[in-house]
Amino acid sequence: MPLILRLFVLLLCLSSCARVLPPEGGEKDTTPPILQKKLSTLDRQTDFRPTIIRLVFDEWIQLKDVLKEVVISPPVKNNPVVTAEGKSAVVTFNKDEPWKDSTTYTLYFGKAIQDRNEGNVAPDLRFVFSTGPVVDSLSASGQLIHAQTGEPYPDALIILHRSFQDSAITLQLPDYVARTDKQGQYHLENVRAGVYRMFGLAEKSTNYLYDLPDEWIGWYPEVLRIDSLTTILPTLRLSPPRKAFRVINADSTSIRGSLALAFSKPPNSFRLLSEAATPPLPQWLGDTLIRLWSTEEITGSILLNEVDTIRFHLFPDTLTPLPIVRQAKPGKLTPGQPILFVAPVPLSRIDSSLVQVWRDSTLLSFSAFRRSTYGDSLTLHGINAEGVALRLYLLPHALTSAHGRSNVDTLIIPVSMGTKAELVQLRLLIDSLPPGDQVILEIMNGSSRIGKWIHSGDSRWELSIPGLLPANYQVFLTRDENRNGFWDAADYYRRAPAELRSVFPLTGLRANWEMDIPIIPQWPAVPAN
Repeated sequence: MPLILRLFVLLLCLSSCARVLPPEGGEKDTTPPILQKKLSTLDRQTDFRPTIIRLVFDEWIQLKDVLKEVVISPPVKNNPVVTAEGKSAVVTFNKDEPWKDSTTYTLYFGKAIQDRNEGNVAPDLRFVFSTGPVVDSLSASGQLIHAQTGEPYPDALIILHRSFQDSAITLQLPDYVARTDKQGQYHLENVRAGVYRMFGLAEKSTNYLYDLPDEWIGWYPEVLRIDSLTTILPTLRLSPPRKAFRVINADSTSIRGSLALAFSKPPNSFRLLSEAATPPLPQWLGDTLIRLWSTEEITGSILLNEVDTIRFHLFPDTLTPLPIVRQAKPGKLTPGQPILFVAPVPLSRIDSSLVQVWRDSTLLSFSAFRRSTYGDSLTLHGINAEGVALRLYLLPHALTSAHGRSNVDTLIIPVSMGTKAELVQLRLLIDSLPPGDQVILEIMNGSSRIGKWIHSGDSRWELSIPGLLPANYQVFLTRDENRNGFWDAADYYRRAPAELRSVFPLTGLRANWEMDIPIIPQWPAVPAN
């Protein structure tokens, strides 16, 4: 064998012998890293201004999501550098860090420190020290919830400021900070007795300031006193920022003869200003989307919220789509109730003599087929059938659009009727409403809205909802303080908190039952600013 080949074989054998393979089999390691206190920097020191803190564990460690998980309260001007060195976690501070005098600092490590093999997390790990002679020992806790849904809000910041200035949350580092867990719970440790302003913040940066337009915020409008070992703070509501009203899109090219406008939020008011003999037809496609249709060339303007004016110039188009309709709500429909259809192109006329309803081979009668004011929806009345599949036939020329076009083919729309035995006849008994206030009630099934109702005046409201399929729903009650018909988020710069919402689960509904459900809103008593 040539010398070069023998050397190559030898090197190959040596490299194979040098490979270190993990042992196979055995039980999975579920033990988290354990802090070796005697080998680590001494915890709870006083008169201490560290440059390096070293935490030593009983096994090799790794770090995960340091920027998110590691929190120091109160925050420092220069973020420390956290590194893993074998079995140690090392926190290195800027040598010129301007430490606050006589202040207790707490380092929370969250889930950042894990063992290298299985990722077991060192639980509830924190390091405390004081720059003065005493380590503060008070604590405060509470919960942060989503202002719109009432659900716990995880992974957000709770911030305490000694400054009572409204600008503190936008300009100054906080005096204490904590992060919420999966249940929205938080614990502020090693707090000094005093009076504070409290904020919740879901920030996009890591500077502990409310300084970006899409950051979520919540605040308690009065000062809070912390003077006991365990203070329970009021539940705080975190809200997205209230959007400024604006037109985010204007589309006159997708469908000629029409103009679609998309808004950042529902307008409070909407007025068409036009001198045309036949004004454009408005068709709402949602709370924030409207399409204007015109049958002639027309110039005009739209006045939004009595402030903003949008000019428009519409041209008619002979190629406007043919009229069609579709069922408004998919699935089984409530027997005895009118059947709603929506028309993507506004209709000017219906020829009821060209409308037929069939059950198998039987032609059924109906009492009326009515068009809405703007022709964007139709309701079929008087169908006496349940538990069957129906077919709605719209024969040629049954529908005429606002542009004068008719359907040239027969449109067939399947309709599935439920039975009364499948449905629950529900009545909501809402009590203890603020007299005179406007209240919005919405029933949601997941992200789908089943219905929306508005009430004002009496403190008691009885709302009948016939023909609801048994399922798990949620009822949302909103105190509509500005009476615009929608829930409004927070606007911190105007000191306007999110509108109050109360959420109720609607479960245990039974088919073929008549059920009365009492509801008493649990709106928190939020003091005025």
